[in-house]
Amino acid sequence: MKRIIGLLAFVAALVFAWRADAKVKIVTTVQTFKSLAEEVGGDKVDVTALVGEAVDPHFIDPRPSYAMVLNRADLLVHVGLQLEIGWLPPILAQSRNPNIQTGQLGNLDASTAGMRIQDIGVGLSRTQGDIHPLGNPHYWLPPDSALAVATAIESRLAQLDPGDAAYFQGRLGVFRQKLAEKRKQWETEAAPLRGVKVVTYHKSWGYFTTWLGLEEIGYVEPKPGIPPDPPHLAQLVRDARAQKAKFLIVESFYPRNTAERVANLSGMKLMVLPPDGPHYLEVVDGLVHELVAALDITK
Repeated sequence: MKRIIGLLAFVAALVFAWRADAKVKIVTTVQTFKSLAEEVGGDKVDVTALVGEAVDPHFIDPRPSYAMVLNRADLLVHVGLQLEIGWLPPILAQSRNPNIQTGQLGNLDASTAGMRIQDIGVGLSRTQGDIHPLGNPHYWLPPDSALAVATAIESRLAQLDPGDAAYFQGRLGVFRQKLAEKRKQWETEAAPLRGVKVVTYHKSWGYFTTWLGLEEIGYVEPKPGIPPDPPHLAQLVRDARAQKAKFLIVESFYPRNTAERVANLSGMKLMVLPPDGPHYLEVVDGLVHELVAALDITK
């Protein structure tokens, strides 16, 4: 009997140790959220992003494997504001994971984290293009937004894994300090960009340009998601010339030929820039550095 009791105690100890060491499984949609979750979660989390690098987050192929990944998730962190509406709801339903469904503790809509959302109510119909009436969902690049999302992740992790709440809080404090130092560096380096006029391909850079004081004067797409026609492009070229716009910013997953033609005709420098990546701080470092360096060349 003593041997049996001892064996049961040993098994119980193993189970307890396994549970104590088990990591919180996080699935994010965009890469930036993966980076922020890793900053906060450290070695207590295991994070997977569904949207790859240089991939349009509006439209990805909802592979069956994604549902399997979500099935094992403890926490889903998504952009919200209908950015993923075309592909996330089906695989979320197929995941058969009740803990990460809408309204559950394991489902974090990062757009509710408290940052100021642009363009709420602009465009109430899809006939006006790929417009998000709940607001512009491309909010994650500025430091205020990144900190808001990281804070929301920390809060949710503390609820899912209360035993490590102090650890997550400490990690968030370290990230907050690191981000404050980087923000000061970025804003000092980017000071020459204030007032510089730019054109973007899609209306996805507004939070970033507002933060750094760049002025958007037009878009290659006449409406978000709508291909441009010749009259629109001709007017865009005239406007860019008249206002001496410096850059045309385009993500790598959008068509390059049209953007190159508009940039060449208007005298703008084409800037192919990543709006997302697996290391948030490095992404913003690169964006600020490339724009400032290009401005020096175009003077």
